[in-house]
Amino acid sequence: MKEFFLFILYSGITLNVLMIFLVLNRIKKQSINKVLVLILSCLLILFLTFAFNYIENRNLIKLITPIGSIIYIALGPLILSYIKSVYTALDFNKLYKNLIPFFAAILLYSIPSYFVDISTTKNELSPIFLIYLVPLIGWIFFIYCLFQSFKILKQYRKEVRKNYSFTKNIDLKWISIWVYGFLFFILIDLISGGILIASNSFKIIFVLNLTYLTSLIWYMGYYGLNQTQVFLLNETIEKPTTQPKSPIIKNSEDLKRLETKFEQLFTEKLIFKEQNLTLLQISKELNISDKKLSNFINSYLKTTFYDYVNSHRIAHFKKCIQNGQSDQLTLLAIAFDSGFNSKATFNRVFKQKEGITPFQFKKQIEKSLIASNEAI
Repeated sequence: MKEFFLFILYSGITLNVLMIFLVLNRIKKQSINKVLVLILSCLLILFLTFAFNYIENRNLIKLITPIGSIIYIALGPLILSYIKSVYTALDFNKLYKNLIPFFAAILLYSIPSYFVDISTTKNELSPIFLIYLVPLIGWIFFIYCLFQSFKILKQYRKEVRKNYSFTKNIDLKWISIWVYGFLFFILIDLISGGILIASNSFKIIFVLNLTYLTSLIWYMGYYGLNQTQVFLLNETIEKPTTQPKSPIIKNSEDLKRLETKFEQLFTEKLIFKEQNLTLLQISKELNISDKKLSNFINSYLKTTFYDYVNSHRIAHFKKCIQNGQSDQLTLLAIAFDSGFNSKATFNRVFKQKEGITPFQFKKQIEKSLIASNEAI
């Protein structure tokens, strides 16, 4: 069992280092990858901190722990900056300012830890005892950054639905899983602390933390090695802007004309069949600003651009099935022809709108046709 766990441990370290080199190889193509290198480096330091304590190498523990104990202070703002930089230009000056607490922690905690044996003064009210507060503050700061990241992601994904008819590779779901992953790691750390108080078993703590960190690294490695077009961004995503709540188009005749032209694009030109259709494309077709169009859809039609487009795609798909096209084409082929660019998205949207799967819908149509023929 110990040998198996050591294999998992070394595989986590190896994959982490491999991902760092993978990103370094693409760092010139996009500045955001510089932040990703720092995130992966922080994760490596955190992993090594638990790993060296697990193998009980005193020299390595003394080398890594003073940095590993405060690495959260750097990891938090780096994750927050990375999320912001996916759709905006990376502001290195602001990033450096956000890392000031980390550099301060190195001076107040890490450097003194290399020269003073903290364990001999832990019961004294001294500066050495007080610096125990630094890792605790860093931990709290890390939680704060994660929650800020979560709020930004939630707002961004909400705005995406107002501007895009698709969400694949632009909804930042993969980064959301990172944030959830680190939040769950905090929970694991709390559980480990409870185990330590109850049993005084350091080994169990390191096994729990290392096992979870390894799984998180493997998840990140999946995107790093198998989905480089997502993990290693070559271009930033255009950030959707929040639209004003009050109606921009107030004239009822203008609204009706816009509604007529808007519907014609979908009912006559079948513009929804464009898989990567965006609000901006529609606004150019209608010769109207994207802000006015977004406001028209959200306030007047009481829906989002994403839902409106996909409702037409679903209606077209159902019509094709009813016309018997599924006899010559697969359901997925009909879905792609209807404008969907992802099987998972198609199945999810169809189930949400119809309450059944596409396959179940097809079976219902087939049964109704059989029943009609028998009645005749």
